[in-house]
Amino acid sequence: MKYTLKINKKMVSFELLQQGDAYEITLDEKEYHAELIRIDSNLYSLIVNGSTYTIAIQKEGKRIDLFFKGDLFSYEIPSVRDKGGTENTSGIDKISAPMPGRVVKILKSIGDIVSEGEGVVVVEAMKMESELKTTIDGKITGISVKEGDTVDLGAHILTVESQDKK
Repeated sequence: MKYTLKINKKMVSFELLQQGDAYEITLDEKEYHAELIRIDSNLYSLIVNGSTYTIAIQKEGKRIDLFFKGDLFSYEIPSVRDKGGTENTSGIDKISAPMPGRVVKILKSIGDIVSEGEGVVVVEAMKMESELKTTIDGKITGISVKEGDTVDLGAHILTVESQDKK
């Protein structure tokens, strides 16, 4: 099964195949054989390609903290929207309405340069405002709505294109 983790702002995908107590992991075209044995509620023994490590894992909401070899690593389980950004290798982020609602404010104009995670439009649904953010660095190349418009679920709102898209 394919999994994706968000590490800082970078998305990392890997395949994990469970075979009994063992796991086959494919990451960046490299294969690893691993076993994970639970010692305590958050403490595990990890055996990877014959080497043994003790790790501690804590999961809270979308966040996973992993203590390994004296270092703390934090990961985030990405949202569906974040995952969509990694599967879209075209360099185009087409921002759509996550639910039916009303466009409250368009924060950017065509031609504006935006950074990953930057808010581009505010929509209101069920009396709650949500700021929609881009998943890539780029330039606003299209806006399909104006302030005050009502939008249906999935309606295209805005397009961001990467500056270095091919």
